[in-house]
Amino acid sequence: MESIETSQAAAALRDGLLAQPGFPADLALLDRFVREASVYGPLDDYKIFSPASRDIVARLRGEHGEAATRRFLRAAIAHGVVASLANQRYAGLPPRVKSQQLRQFGRMVLDTDPEADWLSFDSDLFRKEFGLAIVRLYAGGARLIDPRCGIQRSLLMRGSPRDWLRCAYTMGMAGGFRPYFQTHIHTFMLDGFTAEATAELYRCCADLYTLHPEALGSFAASWFYDPAVARVSPHLAYLREIPESGGAHMLLISSGPDAVGNAVSKSATRRRLYEAGEYEPKIYMIVWPKEKQKAWARANPG
Repeated sequence: MESIETSQAAAALRDGLLAQPGFPADLALLDRFVREASVYGPLDDYKIFSPASRDIVARLRGEHGEAATRRFLRAAIAHGVVASLANQRYAGLPPRVKSQQLRQFGRMVLDTDPEADWLSFDSDLFRKEFGLAIVRLYAGGARLIDPRCGIQRSLLMRGSPRDWLRCAYTMGMAGGFRPYFQTHIHTFMLDGFTAEATAELYRCCADLYTLHPEALGSFAASWFYDPAVARVSPHLAYLREIPESGGAHMLLISSGPDAVGNAVSKSATRRRLYEAGEYEPKIYMIVWPKEKQKAWARANPG
């Protein structure tokens, strides 16, 4: 969809919900919620919402119940898309990111189900969809980019003394613990989870540093950055190899139940290897300093 068509589709979805009998709010309250939820601090990640926006949803839930609140949140996503397409936040995006954002807007306005279970203020799926809608989160290839994040200092105390030194060296090279871009998997974008879409994610990050010159780089943590993945699931090796080829640092974060659960939940092969004692999932973090990531993007323009 082009931007005008997407805006019209989003407005039609919003207005259709507003016109339903028993809809729990009017356009003024919907607009107020989107404006209040668009107020956040320079280091507030996408999960943090203003007290005023939380109060609106709490009142609606108390007066009208969960089903009506879900319809309101669906309309809020649509209204957020309409507002974003008309404001400078979207217009000022780098062309590569703007194209990705518009693609996700088009997907979002075609999803018209007002009763979906994830339409909850406490749902991570809702927070990500709404963050996209108001351009609080950026779309980048197969993942989302949150530009207002930091890396926990407690990471320096994980693992062995050698791991502590590696973490300290990495954070020193990168320039500190915050702010960073953090990249996130989003369930509704998994159809584009490919090597090329992953490369596009990092090109988007490189372009976004023009809007966020304060950012020190990007980071993410997952089981699929584990070096062992190249052996047990070679088709996923690109997830580590792409950033590593551009100078990203790899830090061991943890092993145990969280790593195991995520790594084996969707793969019979990984589960079998784990149960046979031939694979121990671990969570690794990639930390990619800004200048190295920008240099990689220049060398790999796509």
